[in-house]
Amino acid sequence: MKKHLIAATAAFVTLTGGMALADEARTGIYPQGNVPIAPYTPGIKTANGFLYVAGQIPYVNGAVPAHAADGENDMQDQAKIVMENIKAVLDEAGYDFNDTVRATVYLSDISLYGAFNEVYGTYWGEGDMPPSRAAMAVKELPGGKPGAPILVEVSMVAYKAD
Repeated sequence: MKKHLIAATAAFVTLTGGMALADEARTGIYPQGNVPIAPYTPGIKTANGFLYVAGQIPYVNGAVPAHAADGENDMQDQAKIVMENIKAVLDEAGYDFNDTVRATVYLSDISLYGAFNEVYGTYWGEGDMPPSRAAMAVKELPGGKPGAPILVEVSMVAYKAD
């Protein structure tokens, strides 16, 4: 019985100590103007050099701007806003697009893939290495409103050795 109690105590100390270390090993990144409207953190930087950028939608000050939902180049307009929102998180954390290693792209319609890529590709220059990526069409994206649907959401992972 005594052995089990000692093992259980050691496990508890290890687990609770590990939780404290986990909290100390990550930092929330909140760029100015990027106020989450749901319970999430725009970016989380870990002590081992990774930065996890939450899915960004084309919100500016809590809404899709009128020019990004007027029926003219909406995907390109929304893609630009999304990428600039991601850039703000990267900048705040001291990273840039060349530090990104993984991207996940959600499109409201796969037919928008080409229009999205027109904008997305401009964030890396000649000879740069864009991140590995997955892109998929989904039925709906969060945050859309009548007359202003969300067409794209992008999340990224970046890495930078300290």
